[in-house]
Amino acid sequence: MNHPANLGERIRAVRRHCGLRQDQFGEKIGISGNRVSELENGKGGTSAAVIEAICRTGRVRHQWLLTGKGGMLEETARNHGEETLSHRLLMLEQQVGRMIGAVDSAVRDELPTVKVPLYSSAVPAGMPAAAAEDVDSWLDFPQSWTRGKKNIYALTVSGDSMMEIGIMAGDTLLVEARETARDGQVVIASLNGEVTVKTLCISAGGVVSLAPENRKYHPIPVPPDSDFRIMGVVVAAVRQYQ
Repeated sequence: MNHPANLGERIRAVRRHCGLRQDQFGEKIGISGNRVSELENGKGGTSAAVIEAICRTGRVRHQWLLTGKGGMLEETARNHGEETLSHRLLMLEQQVGRMIGAVDSAVRDELPTVKVPLYSSAVPAGMPAAAAEDVDSWLDFPQSWTRGKKNIYALTVSGDSMMEIGIMAGDTLLVEARETARDGQVVIASLNGEVTVKTLCISAGGVVSLAPENRKYHPIPVPPDSDFRIMGVVVAAVRQYQ
């Protein structure tokens, strides 16, 4: 078997291994056949739940699907004595597109790390240059995840308004503290005193709204006279599996 070079090609390989059409495969993993086609062609990101469903349906290894390393099938991994991942992390990167990453905890411990403050409430009042008492705890993350940015903080997600781009309740967001953002970036924003995580939308005419990534919810308009400010741009979303 050829070695698929990217996640989309590996998803296609799993589907073909199962002997299923795109619509049949989509039904198995909980998405449409059209969405399967998009994933196979590298269009957009996906959620950890879909990754789990693909691995379960095809009986393939998470490490192979996410990184291309090792054997494809679960039994191949056992035959070669390979260890499964103890942690699988979901990483969302706005500038280069969204991607799924899996990092073995033993390897991660050897990487250069940076300490990031985690705030227990949604976001502290003001930009999080914050006093020590506002910090719930400090987390260690691979230094490469911050891409050299200095003013990084972490938040825990609540709610399901961003689930369709893979940001789930309980995920930890890494956020670059800043007061400006571009159209289409996922931001931490304060609107009339309420803090939220949404996609920033700016129309050609300069009209601003905050868009959820869940079809159950409607975009939130930002009137010109509202108390609105950007509090940061999301750099990554991290999920840990037991």
